[in-house]
Amino acid sequence: MVGGKKKFFSNIGWLMGGKIVNMLLQFFVSLATARYLGPSNFGTINYVAAFVSFFSSIASLGLAVIVIKEIATDKYDNNEVIWTSIWMRFGTAVLSTISIIALIFITNRDDSMIVQIAFLESLSILFSSFDTINYYFQARLLAKWSSIAGVLAYVGMSLYRIYLLATNADIVWFAFATSTDMIFLTVFLMIFYIRIEGFRPKFNWQLGKRIFKQSYHYLIAGLITILYAQVDRIMLGNMLDKASVGYYSAALTISTLWSMIPSALIQSISPVLYEAAGKDRALYLRRLRQSYAVLFWLNAAYSIFVGVFAHWVILLLYGKDYLAGTTALRIVVWYYGLSTMSTLNQVYLANDEKNRYINLFCIAGLITDVILNFILIPVMGINGAAMATLITHIVIQIIMPYMYKDTREIATSIIQGALLRDVFNKAEMAMIKNTVNKIVKRG
Repeated sequence: MVGGKKKFFSNIGWLMGGKIVNMLLQFFVSLATARYLGPSNFGTINYVAAFVSFFSSIASLGLAVIVIKEIATDKYDNNEVIWTSIWMRFGTAVLSTISIIALIFITNRDDSMIVQIAFLESLSILFSSFDTINYYFQARLLAKWSSIAGVLAYVGMSLYRIYLLATNADIVWFAFATSTDMIFLTVFLMIFYIRIEGFRPKFNWQLGKRIFKQSYHYLIAGLITILYAQVDRIMLGNMLDKASVGYYSAALTISTLWSMIPSALIQSISPVLYEAAGKDRALYLRRLRQSYAVLFWLNAAYSIFVGVFAHWVILLLYGKDYLAGTTALRIVVWYYGLSTMSTLNQVYLANDEKNRYINLFCIAGLITDVILNFILIPVMGINGAAMATLITHIVIQIIMPYMYKDTREIATSIIQGALLRDVFNKAEMAMIKNTVNKIVKRG
């Protein structure tokens, strides 16, 4: 991949712009939806979504990191890589959709509403196969097209939800909103991709086996990650009630409000890190520390703000019915910054061909999360689930990598980045100071 600073920052600009618009559309419509449904119904939709997320991870096949790497390094024809990955994901998505409906029917056969919700939400998995096209735009720093497609998709989904709110629709149809988002996204991604690469669907068995051989570590890790990411909602729903899931889901939503910033940074940084790794190991590690530093301090600033104003944030956004989630929000808001670092960890592991470690980290995280939830939920309720989530991510992102010599650079890079040690050289510090001085002089 060849790209200069102008292309890099233009890419980040498009990513952030698109994600800000998407976030605003999704967030405000989601707020109206949460208020309309109330904690119990809102919790029911999120309870089913926890199961759908698990099978969505299966259908993704863990291809993201590997596909971006293959395209960024130009080893194979881009179109062949993308279409081979799409067909692999689509076949798995069909099986996943059938499995979701069967599982929900078996476990909730007396509740036809939940079965209907599961069917409508699971349709999103089929269309998410074509989200693979996003990997092409990420690897080529062509975020303009993925951002436009995302905005148009969110506009379509938002209009659909507004229609449901205006017509006082049944809860079942709100479950279809996620699927409408993916349907619109698929259409627009395909249009933009075909304009660039043409319509040449292919499937290469040898390439598919090569990709899967590298990605199955990430597939297993993704499944485990989804388990410990969703197990708190499932356990809250079973150990307490669906309303608790609603409170907790609201807290998680607020925790990830700033997600468009780290997501945009990571999507643009990943190809740059791979490129730096092939040229200069020292530069690569410094870029990695810089990335960790930016993510850590952005999250710290956001978490402190939300922690101070948590009561008023929930009251303003969700209303007094959701105030029971205030303390949980103050705890869980710190987890997201740590969770975003997992993508950078995967870049390191993929580049150094140490993929096997990711499964060890995630298994440790799952065990930690389940044990802590069993201990803390009966004692602390949703606050216990929040504490379990935060501790789990500390274990996965820092403690586990530090325990192995081969991956200790991950933990030390995170710590050095957080402490701003060996992050910027003299030339970069001078450039930052000059930039700050220019901004100050301009008022």
